[in-house]
Amino acid sequence: MSLTAEEQARYARMAAAAEAADRLPEGARVVAGVGEEPGRDFLAQFMTPAELDEVSRRSRGRPRLTEGTGRSPGRHVRLTDDLDAALVARAKAEGRPMSALVRDAVAAYLATPSTAA
Repeated sequence: MSLTAEEQARYARMAAAAEAADRLPEGARVVAGVGEEPGRDFLAQFMTPAELDEVSRRSRGRPRLTEGTGRSPGRHVRLTDDLDAALVARAKAEGRPMSALVRDAVAAYLATPSTAA
């Protein structure tokens, strides 16, 4: 794949800006940026608005499981060794992620009437 002259010039500008940036002081820590899209202003110098939107969209992590914004709720579950082995085997046999199997199992369990008084 070859780059157009415009792409080459843009990458050269990005490289020059990255190399010219001050280095972090000794012992500095890099932490998460402030706001929903840290670094967007820096990238905006080198990208078209459409490219910037595409990069921002792709870098937001996993999509939600349902409509809405933010992360999907997650739960940590401890399993016995036997139950874990069975889950791993079933996921492999079905070619599905273990998390999908767990979601299906919880949904099926919650769809049955409760026997609690």
